[in-house]
Amino acid sequence: GYMSQAFSLYGELSVRQNLELHARLFHVPREQIAARVDEMVQRFGLAPVLDELPEKLPLGLRQRLSLAVAMVHRPELLILDEPTSGVDPVARDAFWRLLAELSRRDKVTIFISTHFMNEAERCDRMSMMHAGKVLDSDAPAALVAKRGAATLEEAFIGYLVEAGGGSPAGQASAVPAVPATSATPASVPESAPVPRGFSLQRLFSYLWREALELRRDPVRATLALGGSLLLMVVMGYGISSDVDSLRYAVLDHDRSALSESYQLDIAGSRYFVEQPPLADYDDLDRRMRRGELALAIEIPPGFGRDVARGTPVAIGAWFDGSMPMLAETVEGYIQGMHQHWLAGQARMGPGGTAAAPVTVQSRFRYNPDVKSLPSMVPAVIPMLLMMLPAMLTALAVVREKEMGSIVNLYVTPVTRSEFMLGKQLPYVGLAMLNFALMTLLAVTVFGVPVTGSFLALVLAALLFCFISTGMGLLASAVTKSQIAAMFFAMVGTMIPTMQFGGMIDPVSSLQGAGRVIGEIYPASHMLTISRGVFNKALGFRDLAASFWPLLLAAPLILGAAILLLKKQER
Repeated sequence: GYMSQAFSLYGELSVRQNLELHARLFHVPREQIAARVDEMVQRFGLAPVLDELPEKLPLGLRQRLSLAVAMVHRPELLILDEPTSGVDPVARDAFWRLLAELSRRDKVTIFISTHFMNEAERCDRMSMMHAGKVLDSDAPAALVAKRGAATLEEAFIGYLVEAGGGSPAGQASAVPAVPATSATPASVPESAPVPRGFSLQRLFSYLWREALELRRDPVRATLALGGSLLLMVVMGYGISSDVDSLRYAVLDHDRSALSESYQLDIAGSRYFVEQPPLADYDDLDRRMRRGELALAIEIPPGFGRDVARGTPVAIGAWFDGSMPMLAETVEGYIQGMHQHWLAGQARMGPGGTAAAPVTVQSRFRYNPDVKSLPSMVPAVIPMLLMMLPAMLTALAVVREKEMGSIVNLYVTPVTRSEFMLGKQLPYVGLAMLNFALMTLLAVTVFGVPVTGSFLALVLAALLFCFISTGMGLLASAVTKSQIAAMFFAMVGTMIPTMQFGGMIDPVSSLQGAGRVIGEIYPASHMLTISRGVFNKALGFRDLAASFWPLLLAAPLILGAAILLLKKQER
């Protein structure tokens, strides 16, 4: 058993739950856990605070809890790192009585480090150390006799000065003390052997602990569920390439019947809203600068006369280029309406037929109305499934590093893979619940139906949740602060998904390094599956090529996180 100087148990678990967790981690038989916990509670006086959180306990009680946790699996050896630092004298004396009872009655060998000479005098044998070197080892009384000193502290100072550690006024170094077991026999039940390989019991113990932490932290659950739904509404309606109700005005230099006909053709479109006509170029420039107009149409003088004569004529279309994508879309709409007007004029001409005998009829499959929602909603779901679970999971390991509870990984038989999987699985479950809510929102609020195999979509989402939470664990494993882990997770998920995942521009249209990133980044394949199931009625067979990258990425990312997590800080 091991007890650190700083309190390293889980603050979000009660006294009872901390004891039960460590009993499971050390493979105490399930049927013995309750009795073992009750024994520790009675022995260390924890009954009045059994259901309290450790952070509410005074320091003396917290130290007793740490000692109880270290003893819950009945170890033969107990290592204590300055356990009484900061504890009041009464609590310190009670703590040492407990240690004496463990040593004398239970035959537990205890190694303890301390700066207090009165504590060292209670030990059967001690080693005096300075600068990492042992100065001498013996029984406390024997060390005093060797130096011919009056007290143990005086003897230690003599050893320190002799070793070149300073003058007699110098500060004493730590003194590791070793209470040996008494020869008095005691009947102590042996602990069950702890499996050294992969253990499902230890994995599920950490899964249980992480689930309790999520349940007691409503902020993270709200961020995971409510935050994703809010972002989906904002992004679903906000990221749109639809041209609708755009304001335009006309600068008509001709004022003929034909120019009025041209204006009426535009005014009859649902895509544009006509504004008061422009007076001159200064008015055009002023109103476009203010953002009052997205489009200005300029009809030149003699427009009607030139059209009637068959003379080439040019109409000016001024676009607000501050939003290039929208401007290009508006340009396409104006070109289409212009061609429609020309065709109408040709039909009303002398021959009554259009000039061109062959026309092209465009048809859009999967999204015949060319609306943004059916395209954006299936893309927003993978982006949020990548970003939010990764950011939440990024806090899982690094939070323990900051709080010191990562020591429990170092001093228990838990392997890195058990620890990481136990951390990951609750967040995978939370992410899948998030996926179900977003899918329900897509179908009911946005009106985007699932036309393909829903089972294929669920399986892809499950793989994708393992990938996103794995990326969060990877960020958490290589960083030491929560801010750094969150930044790492956000940069590694949101930016590549939006820029290279095919959310706005197809991966096939990217070039160079961007194309390579798009092809290997998991979000691009999840986007293909999501849009295929929502919009194209695709199933497993059609999407098999996109499933394989997800199947490969999930274990690779988690494996990298496990390898980069240190089992012991150096």
